[in-house]
Amino acid sequence: MNIEYIKNHYYFETLTEEHDLSKFSCDSEDLNDFLKNDALNQQKEKLNLTKLCICDGEIVGFVTLLTDVLKLNLVRDENVKELIKGKLHISIRNNISSIKIGRFAIDKKYSGKGLGSFILINVIDNIINLSENNVGLRFIVVNAYAKAYTFYVNHIGFENLKKDDKILENIDFIKNVDPERTFLLYLDIKNLC
Repeated sequence: MNIEYIKNHYYFETLTEEHDLSKFSCDSEDLNDFLKNDALNQQKEKLNLTKLCICDGEIVGFVTLLTDVLKLNLVRDENVKELIKGKLHISIRNNISSIKIGRFAIDKKYSGKGLGSFILINVIDNIINLSENNVGLRFIVVNAYAKAYTFYVNHIGFENLKKDDKILENIDFIKNVDPERTFLLYLDIKNLC
């Protein structure tokens, strides 16, 4: 399948026991293992929810979502911090509601071709819709692998924590020596509405 065809024909389906996951393979053994061995069990325990991206019966990717919080003091933008703090009459150390992208992967047959950005933007649009119509939340967070840092920051618009600025100056080195090291990133969806 070509990428444009997938972009126009894929859909999300909640993971069930009936799905054959054996052919899915992304560039991360950790993510492959999670999908094939842990996702359904965690979903049954209501710890998260995994949505498969399917096109013509083939699993081309997946995303796992769960609730989370972001400490207000970790937000970079001082104006946003002060505005939230003032409106909610809370301390800078308080937690702010968020949703977490626990896992996100595209099958390696289709990765690096723009499909991941396209699908993740669709996921973010769905989260924005959820925040406007069903439940209050302000931020999307992700513990991004070092090898995916550029994807989340440059392609999607996530921000890293200020405390990680210095170490992230060496992100190319980190990608080579520890590609699955994670960094907490966040996206303020209020800026996207």
